[in-house]
Parts: sequence; C-alpha cells; structure tokens
Amino acid sequence: MAKAFVLINCEPGWDEHVVSKLRSIETVTSAYGIFGLYDVLAQLESDSEENLKNDIIEKIRKLEKILGTTTLMAESEKDTLTEIFVKKQENLKDENPAIAYVVIHSKKIDKYDILDNLSKIPEVIDGCIVVGHYEIICKVVAPTYNDIEDVVTKDIRKLGDVDSTVTLNVIPHAEL
Repeated sequence: MAKAFVLINCEPGWDEHVVSKLRSIETVTSAYGIFGLYDVLAQLESDSEENLKNDIIEKIRKLEKILGTTTLMAESEKDTLTEIFVKKQENLKDENPAIAYVVIHSKKIDKYDILDNLSKIPEVIDGCIVVGHYEIICKVVAPTYNDIEDVVTKDIRKLGDVDSTVTLNVIPHAEL
C-alpha cells in the first residue's frame, strides 16, 4: 500500500473549500483544515505510488485557491510498528477531541529507531517515515491542545536525534 501526505497552502479563508474538494479524489483517505505553517493536510493511500503521484499532480495541485503544496511520500513500514499503531487507533477512537500531526526533522540515519520510540508514547497513534522536506510524520491525540503541546515538548522533542518539530493542529470539525 502506497501512502502520502500533502501539506497544502491555500488562499486565506479557503481551507474548508479545499477540504470539501479533496473529498472527490478517490485516493484521499482523510483531509483536515490545520493551524500552523500549512492550511490543509491530506492523507492519500493507493495500491500504487503512481496513482498517488498522478492525483497529487493532476487533481490536488490544480484545485482552485491552492497556492502551494509540500508532498511527503511514506516509506514502507515495518509490520510490527504498523500493528502497534493500528491497535492504538482502535483503542483511542473518539476518546480524544484534540488531534495534531507532528512533522519531524531528525539527524539519525536509522529513523526506524525514532519511529519505534514514538510508538511507545501513548498519545502517538500513527506514524511513518517520509521522503520530502521532513523525515517523519506522526499523529497525536489528546484531550486538549494543551495536552498535545505537552506531548510534543516533553516527549517527542526529547527523543534522541530529533532536531526539530512542526506541530499541525487539526481544526475541530474541519475534516473529511
């Protein structure tokens, strides 16, 4: 299964419009309006990387009101980590209203060590190594955005070999 994340900048006030347009793209499995450096985050999945690339180039980048995109292609995941994240997602469903994606720059060559350590943080319910401007992306859930801030500052940033993070808080109710 091929997976990608697209971080989107759009014209001010058009994030809900972009999220609604993303719904018509078959490979888009989720899309959120987000706070921070970007306006919208879309997750895509397909049987082939070629389908993802075509949808990103031909459909997403050509949507009206989009100013720019940053694409993060996911590397294939280790089966054990995938299983851990799937179980965590099942156990935490609907319990935590605050959601954020955290993109990570790291200096470590073996990023699977960092991903393995992220999987041990209870609030981190998904994560993968990506190719692009960042090295890792993970999904964090908690009761409040202040709790997410604590997870990022006290847990994620203190992992060895994490250089920097960017937190992308999901706007409540602005999701696909």
